[in-house]
Amino acid sequence: MFLTKYIFFAAIFAASSTTVFSDVVEGVWKSAPDVNGLVVHVRAKPCGPALCGTVERAKDRRGYDKRSTAVGKRVFWDMKPQPDGSYVGTLLEPSASKKHKAKMLVDGNAMRLQTCTGNACDEMIWTRLR
Repeated sequence: MFLTKYIFFAAIFAASSTTVFSDVVEGVWKSAPDVNGLVVHVRAKPCGPALCGTVERAKDRRGYDKRSTAVGKRVFWDMKPQPDGSYVGTLLEPSASKKHKAKMLVDGNAMRLQTCTGNACDEMIWTRLR
């Protein structure tokens, strides 16, 4: 009886002390069109203990390749995992060359990126390509 209670409480403690993990972030993601109609394909991968994302391709709204200075640039970096399964780090807004503190959460094939300034928050949803 004592051993059964011990195992039961040990199992509950182990389950409650684990970190929540989000879906896999690594891969290639497609952004929504920015104010200029530019859509970027971003490769997310580990960079040391965090994650970073670099633009691999740029396309127009219709899906045609477009020359852009964004190709090769990091658009997010230092994304570190949080206990709730999200990531927090820095996001670059290429069209305005602004850096923002950002929160990233992946749910299946959707990546939700949120930046907040003061009381206003902006959210982008990217889709997984591969």
